[in-house]
Amino acid sequence: MSALQGKTVLITGANAGLGKEVARQLALRPETARIYLACRNKDRATAAKAELEVATGRRIFDVVIMDVADPGSARAGLAAIDGSIDALVMNAGVIGPQSMELTADGVTTVFATNVLGHVVLLEGLLAEGRLGEVAVFAGSEAVRGVPKLRMKGPSFVSTSTDELATVIDGSYFAGRKPDFNLAFGQAKYIGALWMGYLARRHPDHRFVTVSPGNTTGTQAASDLPLPMRIAAKYVMPALGLAHKLDVGAKRLVDGVTEPALSSGAFYASAADKLNGPMVNQADFLPNLANPSFQDHANEAIHRFIS
Repeated sequence: MSALQGKTVLITGANAGLGKEVARQLALRPETARIYLACRNKDRATAAKAELEVATGRRIFDVVIMDVADPGSARAGLAAIDGSIDALVMNAGVIGPQSMELTADGVTTVFATNVLGHVVLLEGLLAEGRLGEVAVFAGSEAVRGVPKLRMKGPSFVSTSTDELATVIDGSYFAGRKPDFNLAFGQAKYIGALWMGYLARRHPDHRFVTVSPGNTTGTQAASDLPLPMRIAAKYVMPALGLAHKLDVGAKRLVDGVTEPALSSGAFYASAADKLNGPMVNQADFLPNLANPSFQDHANEAIHRFIS
């Protein structure tokens, strides 16, 4: 991205936390000409736009109202955007007990927000020939589990289309207690597989999954039970197991601007780490690079898109 001028970027979940900081960092790069802030709430989005203009000294921000948990809203937001997007940052997400509720589309809120709406958005851009260069999907170390937070990693019997579909509609937890942390990791895992699928289908673009890592100063933990909120806000930073907002956001910015990050790959912290240098997760989670599993993820997702 740094080689050419006049770049346009679309960022979901851009009114606060990581999304807003990604917008700030990209706006400070002279090659960035326009940034769309895709947000659910107009008032918060307008306030974020004003703050970003002050922080960067640039008036390059446009608000797009979009709730990625609603495919219809994602399509409407896409229709409201003029021309092509050089870079898409799919940052919006949710985690917490309420995220296990089903949307009108029969999909868990955690999957709808983290993945399904982004699929509609990105594939809409591709179908219309409006993605210029790169799409970055915000991943998570939860894909491999986080023992320090007692979060299990996704574990599937076959990783078939049918099995992955049970994650999307929540039936995976039928007959057992729902685990919203596990569901979050499963959603991010399926999202990373889908990005690998797109990379194979569209070799002329880059599709990169990047985890911001364990980052303070975000709203990610706001809907978690109190003990987990306390751990995220105070304990983990004190133990050196988290980094600041600007560091987490720069990981996503690097996904946009660094061609050395390979298309189809998922970059996150090293094994057993939640911060520090990023590495290709397929180095120790080879299933992420399995073409059949990538195909199954794509097929499962599209069962829920009309």
